[in-house]
Parts: sequence; structure tokens; C-alpha cells
Amino acid sequence: MKMLELTKKNIHMDCIKAKAGNQITIEDDVNIPDLRPDIDKVIFQSGIIRLEEVRPGNDQVGVKGSLAVHVLYQSEEEEEPFSKIETELPFDELFHMDGVEASDSVCVRYELEDLSVGVINSRKISVRALVTLELLARAIYDECAATDVNAEITTEYRKKPLHVLETTVCKKDVFRFRHEETLPGQYPNILEILYGSVMPVNMECVPEEGKLAVRGNMQLFFMYTPDGEEDGSRFFETTVPIQGEIVCNGLQSQMIPSVCITVSDVSYEVKADYDGEDRIISTEVTFDLDIKAYEEKTYDILSDMYCVTKNIETECRETMFLQLLLQQQARTRIKERLKLEEECIDLIHHEESVTLEETEVEDGKLNLIGNMQLRCLYASDMDMKELHYIERDIPFYYTVENLDVKGKEIHPEICMQIAQVDLMVPDSGTLECNATVSINMLLLEEKKECVITEAEITDFAAEQLQNLPGMVIYIVRPGDSLWQIGKEYLISVDEIKTLNELETDEIHPGDRLLLMKNRA
Repeated sequence: MKMLELTKKNIHMDCIKAKAGNQITIEDDVNIPDLRPDIDKVIFQSGIIRLEEVRPGNDQVGVKGSLAVHVLYQSEEEEEPFSKIETELPFDELFHMDGVEASDSVCVRYELEDLSVGVINSRKISVRALVTLELLARAIYDECAATDVNAEITTEYRKKPLHVLETTVCKKDVFRFRHEETLPGQYPNILEILYGSVMPVNMECVPEEGKLAVRGNMQLFFMYTPDGEEDGSRFFETTVPIQGEIVCNGLQSQMIPSVCITVSDVSYEVKADYDGEDRIISTEVTFDLDIKAYEEKTYDILSDMYCVTKNIETECRETMFLQLLLQQQARTRIKERLKLEEECIDLIHHEESVTLEETEVEDGKLNLIGNMQLRCLYASDMDMKELHYIERDIPFYYTVENLDVKGKEIHPEICMQIAQVDLMVPDSGTLECNATVSINMLLLEEKKECVITEAEITDFAAEQLQNLPGMVIYIVRPGDSLWQIGKEYLISVDEIKTLNELETDEIHPGDRLLLMKNRA
């Protein structure tokens, strides 16, 4: 027995080694700092999840972090009608994940599902949040497939094309955006920022040679207490471009990206300008990126082989490969009219976030069920002293039709983000929302393929050779090929063509072929 030397190709793949997820509740009562005025009512609140540590272990993963909560509130004190509370609520969760090892890389995706802040008394508030954590342990591995034969003996073989979506990049990274904005001349100096908001829109990640370009826009909003003025707060908003890059070794411009980008931290700082006046707002935003890139490739792999003088036994393995079923960028519009609890004189600020709630693949369709959360701050008086807050969930649906998905194992990779939002107040009691959500879709099909991994050479059994006819006239049947006939009678395809004066491999049912036993 001798192993046949095969040329093999390693095909880079990735798989989900293990996954886990859970919704956790984070809650606590928070005292108002001594230097802050009494609270009358909550006006606006926001939260950011900050991951501090991901601890893979044997069959388990620990996740440690905190929820940073920012609360804007109204006070009955005339000298300080608006103030803020900033606090962090820690969490430390342990997830059971079969097969995970300490050396594994685990990606944690998180989402703040709900945040509610209530007033207990004038010096204390209650904070309660619902957070979804999803953990994915990915494994990068090579699938091996034989592509050629390196043998001293003459071997007949045939090949088949293998179409695969090969994983070329799979990594986690961080992108930081820094910006300094100087207030226009008509705005007073800053004493204190009461509330700040950043909202990335139209974000895109474009593969380039050895790097990932990150582009988009950042909407900035600040409510601040002016320095040296007594008549209330000031509001400033602007939109600035985002442009940067992340080093990604092996990335090329023709590859297909799949990038999940999440805001993981935000910080603000007031700085003095050249005149020593506090008019500059320095903003730093940290994004967590879960980066994958694919490349469509076709390999010609061995599908069968035989030898006219030796017996060849092949070892095959059924393997899973990914193929690209759909790559599409789409947009869907959301239109909704909302009733306001208080009269709206001026719309001050709004924030939106979008989540994918459910994915359904059925009857040749891909149904996406999403939710847009709208949070809006508005005033009910011209002096901007009576501020109100509205929060609404607006469901939406998007369908991709005419998909060939019947009987297929489909893996969707979908990213949604806000592209544009327009709010109007047609009357003082109604808010009209027109929004556009961009959707980036990759539909991957998991396909089984039988590949040759090893082959061994042995001598033919004596009776096997004796049972072969010395010469025969073979009548071609439907579905026959020269390859099949040659393998059955242990004759090379070239020899069949020479004996029968054939110029091509094409044969037809009813053709007569002369076959002669190999005497070697």
C-alpha cells in the first residue's frame, strides 16, 4: 500500500464555534450630587454600554462592563432651571458556551433595549435598563481539497469546479473619531455642557488595499449653560464628516465586506480658544468594529481518479462551504404621525436608533422586521423653559422577493442604520416623522460538497483483471462518458480515442466503441 501524492488547496473558512445570548436587567437608585439642584422632572436620558473585559475560559465566557447613563432634568430653582446627572451602573455576567477555550476570540454584540429613569424624590432617581448581550466565538480554519495528482504512474482523473466564498479577513478593531468645534460668534461662552449627543449617519466601510476606509457623517448636538448669562440654556448642533481608515492586512478592494459598527464610548471636553474663552467643544467617539471580508473564488478540485495498472482508493469527506446568494444595498422609508402629550412650540433635538428584530426566510422571500426608536426633545414655550420628552418605537418591514432559497441553508448578515430623518410639526399637538433606513444585506448559502482528501495505491486483485474482456465492442448508453467507460474497463481516455479515431470526448447513445484490455 502506498499513498498517492496529491496537491492540496487550503480554503480559508470561518464558522461560529459557539454562541450565547441573554437579556440582563441593570437597575439602581442614584442620589443627586450635593452641588446639583433638586429634581422636578426628567427631561431627557441616554445610555452607552461600555465593555471593559471579555474573559474566555473553558466552556464559559465572562463579560464585564458598565452602563453610562446621562440624565437631563428640570429643577424648580430659577437660578438653575436645568441640570444633569451622570452615573455608571456596572455589570458582570457569566455565559456558558460549550467548546469555548481560553485562547478563543469572542465577539460581544450589545444593545440597549430600554432605559427608564424615574423620580423617587427631589434628591433621588431610579434607573432601570434592559440590555441584550450576544456572544459569538468564531473559529478560523482551513478546509483541505485535492486539486491535482503528483504521481510517477499514469493516472486518469477528472475535476469539478468548486465555487466558494472564502473568508479573507476576520478581526475586531477600534476606530476613534476626534473633532473640535468652535462655537459661532453669535453663541455665548460655555459654562457647562448639560447634554451632548452624537449620532452617526450614512456610515460606510469600504475595502481598500490593506486597509478599511471608514466614511460617514456625525450629527452633534449640545445643550449648555452659558457663561455670565441668566436667561436659560443654549442649544448648538452641527454635522461634520467622518473619514478615516483601519489597517487590515490582506484586505483588497474587490473583496466583499461585512462590518458591524457600534458606538462604544463618547466623551466631551470644553476647551479655551486663542482668546482664553471657553468656546471649543472637543468630542471623541469610539467605535467597535467587527470586521469580516469575503472573496468569491473558484477552484478546480479532483472529483474522481483511476489508474489502468493500479487500484486507487480515494478518501472523501463531506465538507461545508459558503457561497454568495445575494449582496444588496437597499433603503426603506418610514412615515409616522405621533400625538404629543404637551403643546410643541419648538422642536429642539431628536435622536434615532434602528434595530433588526427578526429575520424570516420563506416562500422565496426574505422578510426583515425592524424597529426605529425615536427620542425627541421639544419646548412648549417661547422662552425654552418648559422642555418635554417623547420616546416612541416605530416598527417597519422590508421584503426581498424572488429568492431561490427553497431547501437551502441560509445565513443572513444584515446591517441597518439611519440614513436620514426629517421631523415636522404640522400642528402644536402632532409630530410627523419621515425617515430613511439603509440596509446592507449579505445572504450566504451553506453548501455541502464531497472533496477528495487522500488516495492510496494498491495492486489489483487477480480475479478483477481476469474478469476484464480482452477485447469488446461497447455500445454507448444514455448518460455514458468516455471517463466512465474507461474507469469501468481500465482503459485511459486517450487510448479509447486513439482506438476509435475520436478527436473529442463527445459520444452519443448507440455509438460503438472498440475497447482492448491493457497488457501492461
